[in-house]
Parts: sequence; C-alpha cells; structure tokens
Amino acid sequence: MHRRFSRLAFSLLSGALLILCFPKPHLGLLAAFALVPLLLAIFTERQRGWLFLYGYAAGGVFLAGSFYWLQDVMTTYGHLAAPLAAGVLAALVAVFALFFALFSVWVGELARRNRGVALALAPFVWVAVELLRTHLITGLPWNLLGYALADRPRLIQIASLTGIYGVSFLLVTVNTAIAGVLLARTRRALLLVVATLLLVIAIILTGPNLPEMSATSTAILVQTNLPQLSSYEPNWVANHQHELSELYHLTLKAVEEQAARPVFVLWPEVPAPFYFHHDPRLRAQLMALAQATRTYVLVGIIDYHKDTLGRDRPYNSAVLLAPSGEFVGQYDKIHLVPFGEYVPWKPVFGWMKRLVAEVSDFASGTNKTLLTVGDTRAAVVICYEAIFPALVRDFVVRGADVLVNISNDGWFGRTAAPVQHFNMARMRAVETRRFLLRATNTGITAVIDPYGRVVARAPTAVHTVLVAGFAPRREQTFYVRYGDWFALLGLMVALAALARTLWLNAVEGT
Repeated sequence: MHRRFSRLAFSLLSGALLILCFPKPHLGLLAAFALVPLLLAIFTERQRGWLFLYGYAAGGVFLAGSFYWLQDVMTTYGHLAAPLAAGVLAALVAVFALFFALFSVWVGELARRNRGVALALAPFVWVAVELLRTHLITGLPWNLLGYALADRPRLIQIASLTGIYGVSFLLVTVNTAIAGVLLARTRRALLLVVATLLLVIAIILTGPNLPEMSATSTAILVQTNLPQLSSYEPNWVANHQHELSELYHLTLKAVEEQAARPVFVLWPEVPAPFYFHHDPRLRAQLMALAQATRTYVLVGIIDYHKDTLGRDRPYNSAVLLAPSGEFVGQYDKIHLVPFGEYVPWKPVFGWMKRLVAEVSDFASGTNKTLLTVGDTRAAVVICYEAIFPALVRDFVVRGADVLVNISNDGWFGRTAAPVQHFNMARMRAVETRRFLLRATNTGITAVIDPYGRVVARAPTAVHTVLVAGFAPRREQTFYVRYGDWFALLGLMVALAALARTLWLNAVEGT
C-alpha cells in the first residue's frame, strides 16, 4: 500500500508539472518530462482501479490549475456564491479528468502484457485521448500538451503536417523514452530507449529555418477595451457615445496614416450590446466609419433570427461592411461556449442557467461563411472557436486565405486564460500556413504569421490600434488537405493494440 501511495504522489506531481507548462508561468519545455512521474506510476502498477486513480488524480490537478480562473468569472459575472462556483468548477474538473484516467488505464492495460510495447504505444494512446477530448462532451481541447510549445515556433512546425496532435505526440514520446530509461532492465533495452530519446529530441530541436514573410495588405486591429460588466442596459450604445467616438477617431487616424496598400479594419467581439441590425444609430455610425476610412470594416455584433417556432434567438456574429458602407456579409458563431453562451443538456443542467443569465441562450450558426475583403477571403472564428483545429481547417478547405479571430477575453481579467487562449489560436496559423489577425476587446490583440511568429502585438487593457502587415495565402498544407489523419491514426493504432491485448487476455484467461 505504501508503494501505491507513492505512485499516487507521483501522479499528483505530474499534474502539478503540467500546470507549470502553460501560462502562467509557461515553462513550456517542462512538457518534455512532466508526464514521467505518471508514467512510472502506470508502468509499475497492475490493478486497474489504481491505474484509474493515478490518471484521474493527475488530470484533476492539471485541469484545476488550468481552469482556476473560472472561479472568478462565475462569482464576478455569474453572481454565484463562492462555494457554488467552486462546486461548478469541481464538476467540470471531475468530468474531464476522466480522459486522463482513460489514458492511464489504457496504457496500463497494454503494460500488463508487454511493458516495452506499452512504452512504444503510449504516445499513440495520448493522441487518441486528446482527439476524444476535442470532440466528446461538447469538446474541450483546452491546453492540449502540444500547446506548451506554442511560443517556440521552430519546435512546432510539424503541426502543418499533423495538426497540434503531432506536437503532443513528440512530447509524449520524449516522456515515455525518459520513463523507459528509468525502467529499463537490460543494457540492450536501455540503449534502444536512449537512442529513441536522442532521435526525438534531435527532431524537435532541429526545426527548420523559418522564412521571412512579406506583407501585401495592412490590418488595423482596434482594441476597444470596453468595460466588462455583468449586464448592460439596452440603450448602452446611446449612453456611451463618447467611447464610441473615441474608437471611431482612433480608427480613422490609423487608416489615414497608412500607405496606399489595401487596408482591412477589424473591431473585436465586444461585451456591449452591438445590435447592428436592430439599432439604426449604431448601424449608421459603423457604415459611416467604413465610408470615412474607405476600407472594409469587420465588427463583432449580436444578431437575432427567428427559429422554427418563430422565437427570436440571439447569435454571436460578425458583420463585414464594404468601403461604401454597404453590408457585405455576416458570420454566425457555430461552436458556442458550453455554460457560457448556452447550457447543454438542459434537462440535466438547466439549473445552471443563472450562471450565465445574460448569454446562456445563444443559438448556434450553421454556415461556415467566408467573408470577401476585396480579393481576400477571410475566415472569421469568434473567440472560443479558435481552439478547434478541425473547424478552422474547414474554413481553409473552403478557400479562406487569411484567418480572423475576434474575441472578448475581458471576462478573464489578468489571469492566465487570455494567454492560454492566445497560444492555442496561434497554432491554427501554423497548421494552415495562414496569417492570423486577432482583434480582442482587452487583449491579446496581435498578428501572427503562417509560422506562428508574432508579427505585432498590442499592450493589454487599453484603447489602442494595432497596425501590421499580412498577406493572403492560398497553398494548402498537408494538414489542411487531410485533416486529423494523424490523430485518427493514433486512435486506430491504440484501439487495435487494446483489442489485441484484451483478446489475448480472454484466450489465456488472464
């Protein structure tokens, strides 16, 4: 029993190390060995119940450390009492820690028959579980392991082939190789594992020299920095004309200072009620802005459409205006934030509706609409959508040659959440080899090049305008052409190995 409690302590240590890999403090290279303690616990345990507990404990610690900021969001903007907010956070952690428990049990089952094979297959199992976490239970691929290296562009270029899952795979391979060194029982096994470890480290560290990127257009990203309130009066826009006037003139001045190359103005997703189609005064002001700047202007808004029952349903949307001020097109957000913009499984979780009383009944868009900006086709992904690789890839498959991410991360204050969100969004640029224009209400507002490098970045929590160059790109990466092939391969390999192990156990009666 003493050994099992030691293994449990090792599992908790892995959870703590994983927290450190991400913002804050973002010690990304720790991801190369953060899983080693958990792996040592798995490979020295045979009881499935304990294997489940080891993975569940590691995942619980990691997720609690990754989502700690939700506590403040729920108390400040959801008006939940602190104990109830803590309970909701604990429920989220309890559910999604199951994926880490699945990894532990899965690898442990393979190791019961052959430890060497299990070491080799553990990275495939990890990728399989990350794919499942991306798509099941509404999907929550927040802080997948590969994102730990998001701010190290030379180390993440494999994502253009495999998506984020390939970066995770390499990191887990390093972890399993280190665990293999510590567990090796023969000199031959030790040499094999060391050779594997050195090979993978060499692949990671000898990333390609990244080419310089030229710009043919200019993006003007307006960081509105509107106040983050728990609710807004319906006539907020009319009562805050001074703030809108300031943003108007900031935008106009930034455009006037630019050279002759094409300009694209972006205003972000904002917390204020920008009812473009239902507020004539706001609509007139934004159309006048496009006319005054003689540019395309994209703005985050709230819209209403009638559903099949004739009820008005709100949509989190973005509208594009032409230099003439005319309405060009609109994108309605497809992947909504569970328990933020809607309440899933209402018969079970309907009681949580008051947690997000202002935004809990959004309807989901159905069309992956591209917005045409002159000769450029822009894919607009709103806030949380940027963390879903397959969704962004689908836009590029449809012809998008630049990515636009508008967001309001003001809910999260100065916590780690905005940086975590930013690092996940920038990986989409690498996967698709597209420029990413990211306009936010309070930060992080930035332009990312197709190799994941920050071209320009605005200071946070201020009214400001960020000006940076970009260029539309039309080539397709291997990932864009073939999607999540690598993660699906990992899932198939892991399932086949598990099926074989279970079959042999059944035949042998073990």
